[in-house]
Amino acid sequence: MSEQKKWAEKLSSQCGLSAAFLKDILEELSESCYGDAGTSRDVIEELTSSCHLNEEELRKFVKDVSKSCPIDAKKLQAEVAKAKGKKNLAFQAIDNAGPRSVSDRGGVR
Repeated sequence: MSEQKKWAEKLSSQCGLSAAFLKDILEELSESCYGDAGTSRDVIEELTSSCHLNEEELRKFVKDVSKSCPIDAKKLQAEVAKAKGKKNLAFQAIDNAGPRSVSDRGGVR
C-alpha cells in the first residue's frame, strides 16, 4: 500500500471524509503550486482536524490556493496552523501566504 493511501485512510478515519477524496485533494494541492506532498499533507491534516473543513470547503480551499500561485507552502502551513480551528482564518491564510501578502507590500493593502 502506498504511503499516500495509508495517510488518506488514517486521516479518513479521523475526519470522516473518504480516503479516495483525501488522496485526490492531496495530489491536487501538491501539484497546484509547489509540488510539496509533505507540506500539503500537513495543511490538509490541519484543515480537516482543527478547522473541520468538509469536502466542499476543502475543494474551495485548494481551488483558492491554485488561484493564488505562486504561494509559499511553508508559510501557508504556518498560517493555517495559526488559524487554530477557525475556518475563516484558514481561508485568510491563503492570502497571507501568497505573493501579494501585506508584509510583501510594505503593509499597504
